[in-house]
Amino acid sequence: MDKRILAAAGVLAAVFAVNTVSAQNKTADHVTAAESVKYTPLDPKDPNGAAISVISGDPQKGPVTLFLRLAKGASPLHTHTSNYHATLIKGQHKHWYGNTTDKGPALNPGSHWSQAGKAVHGDECLTAQCVLLVQLDGPYDYAPVAK
Repeated sequence: MDKRILAAAGVLAAVFAVNTVSAQNKTADHVTAAESVKYTPLDPKDPNGAAISVISGDPQKGPVTLFLRLAKGASPLHTHTSNYHATLIKGQHKHWYGNTTDKGPALNPGSHWSQAGKAVHGDECLTAQCVLLVQLDGPYDYAPVAK
C-alpha cells in the first residue's frame, strides 16, 4: 500500500481518537444551565436522596469533579479514600471533622472546605436541598464509620 495512504490513515485514526476522547471527557466547549443539570441518584431505590452529576473525570477512577445534591438531613460519620475540596453552591450546610458533637456553624453558599483522604467527618444539609461542587483527587466513594 502507498506510504501516503498509510500516513493519511494514521492521521485520520489519531484525529478520530482525539475527538472520541474529547467527547468522552466533555472537553469541547459547552454550557449547561443550572436547571438543566441531570443528576443520578447514588441509591436507585431513593431517587430523592443524594445524587451526583459528573462535570469531568470518572467517579470510579478519579480524579473527578461533580455536583453532589443532598436532601435535608445529616449523613453518618464517614470517610472518602481521596482528598477533596467542596464548595457549597445552594442551601445551608454544616461540615465537621472527626467524631465530635460540635457540628460547627451553618455554612452559606460560597463556603468551602478541604478534607484529607480517609479523614473522618460529617455533613448535614439544613435546608430542603443542598448542592455542593466537589473535586476529588481520586474516585468518589463513601465509607460509613462504625461507632
